Amino acid sequence: MKRQWGYALPDTPTFRGYRATLKISYKVLLNSDSCEHGGRAFQNLPRHMQRRAVSSNPKRLPRYLQERHKKEGGANVKPTHRPRRKYRRRPCNLLAEYNRRQKEFIWLETHIWHAKRFHMKRQWGYALPDTPTFKGYRATLRAATKSCLIQDVSYLCCIELEGPKKPVIAGMSRMIEPTSLAALTDSQFQFGQKWISVTLFQPGRQPYGAVGDADILWHPPSSFTSETKSEATKVWIWVHPSAHNQVLEGLVEVFQLVKIQNRSKIMSGKMFDTSRLGEEDAEVSSNDRDKCNVPENSEEEVRLQQDLHGTEVIRGCIETKHLQNEEIQKSTDHACDDLGQEKNKMEKDGVDNVHQLKINKHENVRNVNAVKLEMKNIPFERTPKYANTSNFITVTLLKDTLNRFKLTGPKSYAVLMAALNPAKVTTTAEESLSSSCDESQYLNQPWWKQYYHSTESVLCHQQQVDTWKKIASSPLLPRVILPLTVRDPRVTLPRKKVPILAVKPDTGEKLEHSDWPGDSPLYDSDLRDVITQSKEPDAVINKRRSQLLVPGSKLPENQDEARVPVLLLSRPLTSSAGHGSGWDVIVAAGWGMSVWMSLVFCGGAAGGQQESENLHLETYTPLPPHLMPDTLAGSYYSRWLAEKRHTQFFKRPPAKRHNYIKLGVQYPFCPPWRKLLQDWEPGAQDIFVLRDVKLLNSLAQLIENFVTKSVQKSAQKRKANEQDKVSGKKLRTDRLRKNIHDFEAYSEKDSESKGLPGEDSSFESHADSLQTDELYQKLTFEELLKLNHGCLVMVKLTLLHKGTVEPCAMICLPEEEDFKAKEMITKPNDISDGLLEPTHADTQSTQRVKLKEEHAKIKGRIRRLRRKARLKVATDTDIQSAALSDQNIEKATAHALEKVKEENEVILTKYSSFKDEMEVAWLMKTDEPLQCCSRKIMGYITLGNFCQALGKGAGIGWVALRSLHFLHMFRKKYDEHTGSTTESQEFEESKWKYSVLVRNPSNLQYRWAKLSLVVQAK
Repeated sequence: MKRQWGYALPDTPTFRGYRATLKISYKVLLNSDSCEHGGRAFQNLPRHMQRRAVSSNPKRLPRYLQERHKKEGGANVKPTHRPRRKYRRRPCNLLAEYNRRQKEFIWLETHIWHAKRFHMKRQWGYALPDTPTFKGYRATLRAATKSCLIQDVSYLCCIELEGPKKPVIAGMSRMIEPTSLAALTDSQFQFGQKWISVTLFQPGRQPYGAVGDADILWHPPSSFTSETKSEATKVWIWVHPSAHNQVLEGLVEVFQLVKIQNRSKIMSGKMFDTSRLGEEDAEVSSNDRDKCNVPENSEEEVRLQQDLHGTEVIRGCIETKHLQNEEIQKSTDHACDDLGQEKNKMEKDGVDNVHQLKINKHENVRNVNAVKLEMKNIPFERTPKYANTSNFITVTLLKDTLNRFKLTGPKSYAVLMAALNPAKVTTTAEESLSSSCDESQYLNQPWWKQYYHSTESVLCHQQQVDTWKKIASSPLLPRVILPLTVRDPRVTLPRKKVPILAVKPDTGEKLEHSDWPGDSPLYDSDLRDVITQSKEPDAVINKRRSQLLVPGSKLPENQDEARVPVLLLSRPLTSSAGHGSGWDVIVAAGWGMSVWMSLVFCGGAAGGQQESENLHLETYTPLPPHLMPDTLAGSYYSRWLAEKRHTQFFKRPPAKRHNYIKLGVQYPFCPPWRKLLQDWEPGAQDIFVLRDVKLLNSLAQLIENFVTKSVQKSAQKRKANEQDKVSGKKLRTDRLRKNIHDFEAYSEKDSESKGLPGEDSSFESHADSLQTDELYQKLTFEELLKLNHGCLVMVKLTLLHKGTVEPCAMICLPEEEDFKAKEMITKPNDISDGLLEPTHADTQSTQRVKLKEEHAKIKGRIRRLRRKARLKVATDTDIQSAALSDQNIEKATAHALEKVKEENEVILTKYSSFKDEMEVAWLMKTDEPLQCCSRKIMGYITLGNFCQALGKGAGIGWVALRSLHFLHMFRKKYDEHTGSTTESQEFEESKWKYSVLVRNPSNLQYRWAKLSLVVQAK
């Protein structure tokens, strides 16, 4: 370096390299597009179009920059914000959004109402209301026990089974228990007057392979059917969505069904003879077939020809349905057109019918109802079907085509009486005369005028209404089906929510037996479609209400008002306290929200899925399939729930987690039912739940009798000991030595009057106990051994003292020391702190420490290797290549990091497996024996909480049948050894019966609980 004028000038070689590098960078800039702010297309905008961020819409740029912007990836940019509310609230956008949002999870018709007031959850393919946003636990329980609780159970799936009666019953017998077959073939059930609840199994695997409970409804044989159809029958099978696929697979296997695409394939072999009908009555015009896409000889025509009340009714309903379908199609194609254009279009087409003109006037409003039902299998032609043409058996999936509401509580009947008013189906003489003269007007009449055109149908409706009124003055008959045709619920809707009023019976007649007809328009698929599609818009009802002279008064019933057919199903009591009874309401699709709002405004309290689980604990309502331990749905749900609890557990920091190893809890997230049964019954491969009601009642009565006898025996011994002590003291008294004989005579009289045990009474008590033991031995070794003992029994546990029961709590068999410690409890609130599980040694603590240290070392080593690779790439790259492009450096760095990954693959595998190994180290090993605690495990709790009905902690669980036998024998042996009990203990024994120990997975405390069997009558 030479110094000139005080400055150090660079050497010639160094200066030349610098100039070469600068020259290359100038060339790069010259080759790129000249711009003011950058080289991207959106950076070359004119000054007045420049913004901080570029729009996601390429059309916002000038046309000469749009193609270049798309090549640079601008077309792939998606908008990050929602459209404005102004555009989202447009009618066409609302309907499109309504259907789009339920593509993955189907919405109930009451979804919008529930979403504003409930926490929603997505399960089984539906968006269901979980629990109210307000504090509704006690309110809903109070409604279910004292008032009326309403729930939307439209997610229940209906399967229609159709065919000859004998093959249907023979196939169903392969999927139900033999004890349920007699009830299934009862005349009241087959005539549609009662329904039955049975447990479905995989074909031929009873009692194993349970699928779930199902409600079976027989369609009544129509009084207008011919002799050729007398052997045909239809059955509705209502199942829970968690077991729907398994039930369908069982039906397909039993009846050898094949899924069909075209409905005409069903009638390839005619099931019934229609030759008796005239050609005009049995055929539909080709124009109407083209409009409705109905194939020739389709099942709709045959169904109508079989079920309706005459050939004119058949033609009328078919043509009316064609007109309705045509109107729905037109309204769907022109959803966003102007209302005036629609009126002009219909006038040009020459529509003169008053009813059609009324529909077209509000066509845009009616389109809302039609579009909302596009995601469901409506009309009937869209429902999936399975058929077997050899034996003429057809299975139709009516899923999402019917609405069902569940009312629970003593005032359910009063709510239904206020919400559903029976309609008048009779017409005046002038109207009947005009309809008989003008056939075109008769065909365009509402469906109910055509259905109730005969005297027999009107008389049938009147008998159903009279029966509905008689129920108010008679006790509720269990499992009754009562069809009813009511007025439009929107017409009778109260102005505001009113309290539930007591129902005063109109007549003093009582309903002694089910003698009402079971016919209902709801059983016919074509009429259901007509009822759904002919619903008037709410604007028409509101306009009629606005024209009333007295605001808030009821609208008078007229002939233009819609009629709605419903099915009312009564449910029996589920608990000895008189809770659990109620009604179910089945209504056609499209009318769900109307009926629901009427039930709410008439005093019903709404509940969700969480309230249903609470009722299982409070009122012993039947459990759905996903809460049963021996069903496929139950295993899936239990696995999902275990994963959810597992994830929540490991989201907590280590200091906030329960150490289940120290607590001695092997399965804190999911009960191991199979391992439990294999522990009590070695060699058991499969499990099942004991569902035989007769056997469960015998077992429950046996336990109750044994406890009663043991308490009576201990009381007799106690009284005898007290008498001996009193007599001994008096004998030692000198003053009463002379009156010994008088005292003995007095004691004998007193014993006879008070019933103290003598020789005869002790002999009778001993004989009774022997008889009880023989009954128990007979029940155990003869009947229960046939079940292989590999079964679970449903029990309910109620804590003796304070505390609550958590899910996955362990039901343990007490020991002799535990009973002695229990006898030391003198005060009701005294808790024996001695019943504690000894703290287990944490054998995994050292392993967790080692894993954490190794993970830290590997993490530091990998960090250093990656930093070294990046530094090497930076030093090896010269300034010239760096100036050419930044991508070369990025590629070189990625290549170096990939090389580090390949060279240290073993270490990285160990690093990535740290999470799984640490989770395993936090839990007990599942390959160890189940009985790892100081008390032997009998079973587990699945539902536990504070029971409001009892005022104590309670839970529902399952125990092995063999463990109940062990508990009984141990209790019997212990009573024989102890014998004497105090008076308070006698009361405690009679109150709490069988006592077991319960331990929550979160602590070491054992708590005493009363064990009682849960018997759910089908």
